[in-house]
Formats: sequence, structure tokens, C-alpha cells
Amino acid sequence: MATASSHVNSEAAAKVGEGALRNLPTDAFVEILLRLLLRSLWRCRFVSQYWRAVIDERTPRSQPKALVFCMANDYQSSSTYVIDNLALADGRFREIWRRRCPAMIGTCNGLLCLFDSSRNVTLMNPVTDETLVIPRHPRQSTLTWKTYSFGFHLPTGLYKIVRLRYACRFYVLEVYTLGDASWHDVRVPGGSTYRIDADVISVDGSTFWLTHDAGQVASFDLGHESITNVPLPVKVGPDCYYNRCHLTEVHGRLGLAVSTDQNPALVKLEVWVLGEGRERHKWSRKYRVQMEGVEQQLARPHFAHGEYVLTTDTRTWEQHMHGEPAEVFGHRLLDKGTPLVSGEVFVRIRDPGTAVAGITTNSCLRGTFAYVETTEPLGCYRLDS
Repeated sequence: MATASSHVNSEAAAKVGEGALRNLPTDAFVEILLRLLLRSLWRCRFVSQYWRAVIDERTPRSQPKALVFCMANDYQSSSTYVIDNLALADGRFREIWRRRCPAMIGTCNGLLCLFDSSRNVTLMNPVTDETLVIPRHPRQSTLTWKTYSFGFHLPTGLYKIVRLRYACRFYVLEVYTLGDASWHDVRVPGGSTYRIDADVISVDGSTFWLTHDAGQVASFDLGHESITNVPLPVKVGPDCYYNRCHLTEVHGRLGLAVSTDQNPALVKLEVWVLGEGRERHKWSRKYRVQMEGVEQQLARPHFAHGEYVLTTDTRTWEQHMHGEPAEVFGHRLLDKGTPLVSGEVFVRIRDPGTAVAGITTNSCLRGTFAYVETTEPLGCYRLDS
């Protein structure tokens, strides 16, 4: 068992180590950091404020890009695009892969989690083109809707895939830890429900979903594998459809987007963000978004990107089938955002903004994500390695 003196000694050693690194030329320190795997780099950000500042400012891999996932109208293939620089207008984006895989579960540390029509779950690294097929769950029923989420638990360094059953009430979560031979069940005391239309988000070491009565958010801790419920910051109606209420991701934190007005000419939204540490059950309103005369909506699940707010067009699937582009727009906060005394940002969108991606290949936009490029190998997670 650790003693008080050993704890003091470890703290002293950490301070000495950091002091030695501070004496290194910054360029040499950055060169060391660039040799780390991305997940190790993220963990190093929590060593100290100095480490975090150097990593965020000097290692480009830690700067997320916007990733756009599109599904072909024939349901048989999909493609993924990366927007390298939102400041460059007129479709400055690049395709990083195209596969016969119709669904994206999510992204973590540069790894994509995909789901195909045969109900296989696959991880992929677009940089190395390496793939890893996840073991199939023994209960692979085609009769029940299921939703997946892909997350990363920083303290343990573990990736996990969570599967929820779409039922009136479910009492078991199905969880796969990357590197294990099989899935395992986690019991849900008292049961839970979730709204399939409000999205399931894995962020900051937990998986979140909105309960069916829209009264609270359920939080599944990926480390302890325990569930807690967090009351919503505002009352929302029982109907979450038509983009009225959904979960989102805001700079690495859980967000809740709520529509306060839904007439065609004037759309008003509030975005609340869940705190961290001791504030994990406390919400703060961070954005007020007002769209006037533009047929756009907040990008889902990733809309807050650096100094930009991302939106997507509201065209229907049928319109995309007839060749109309699936577009992503960037709205720069310095131009359209007004900081308020409360710490919120009021964003007024009255023009289309910068079309940062326009995909015209008879595809429908199915999601935007934060993405960082990595060379992290997947081979170490293979069961035969």
C-alpha cells in the first residue's frame, strides 16, 4: 500500500522530471512528443499545464480536423472526407477513403469505427489503411434495433464499443473492450431507455444517451462500467424529432442542443454543456444560435470546431438522390458570434456561410466528427498477435 511519504516522493520526482524537460529546447521536446502514438500524446496532455500547452500549440496531430461521413443513396457504399482548413472556401476538402460500408459508429484518436450491412463492426485507420474486424456478438439478432457507440477511456487507455438495444426498457448493455476475445454484458439496475433519434455520444470517458421520456441523460462510465443519470438542464417535450433535441459533442465535452423555436423563417437553438471533474453533473449554457432565412441545421454530432460553428443543409434524401449536393457550411465566430457577459456565445446566422464541403456524388451526409490523423497500429489488438 502506498504511504504518504511515497506519495510525496512521487510528486517530487514528477516536478524534477518536468523541470528537466523545461530545460530542454522546446524544439527537442516537441521532437520527442512527435514520436509518441496519438493516444499516448493525449495522455501526456494531463501531466501539467506546460505539457498541455506545448502539445496543443506545437504538435499538429493534436489539432482535430472536421471529418464528414457520407452514405451513397444505394445504401451499398460510403465515403469519408476531411476538411483540412475551414478558412479556405469553395470545397477545400479531400476524400480519405471509400468503402462498401454503409454506417459510421464514431471516431476516436484517429480510428474509425464502422458497421456494415452484414452487421460486422470494423475499426480502420485511414492513414495506414489498416483494418481490424471486431468479434461478432453471440446474440446477433436481426429482429431488434441496436445502436453502437465507440469511446476511449483516458486513464486506462482502453477503447470500448457499447451496444444498446432499442426496446421499451433494456436491462443489459453489451460492451466490447478492444483486444478482448469476446463481448461482455453489463447489467443496468432498474433498466433504462433511450431515444434513438437523439443520438448516442461517447466523449470524455463515458457513453451518454437521452432517456425515452427526455427527462435525463444516462451516463455509462467506460472505466468503472457503471451507470448514473443526470437531470437535463431544461425541460424538453416528449418528442425529440425534427432536430428539436439531441446530444452533441462540444470541444471534448457532452452537449445538449435544444430548439426553442422551430418556425421555418427563424430557428433558435440553445446548446448546454456538461461540466467536468466536480462539475460533472452541472450544465452550463454555452451557445445561443439563431438562424434567420437559411435552410440549415447544426451539424451532428460535431458542430463546434475551433473558432467555427458547422452547419449542414436541410435537403431531403430524395433531393440528394437527384444530384443536389450534400453541403457543410462553416460560420466563423469572430464574424457572427457575440460573447455575452454570462460566458455564452450568441451566434446569428443570416447568410449561408462558407461552403467548406460540397459532396455531389449522389450521397447523403450522415454525420460530422472531430478527426485527428494517427499512425497508431491496430495489429497489437489482433487476437492472434
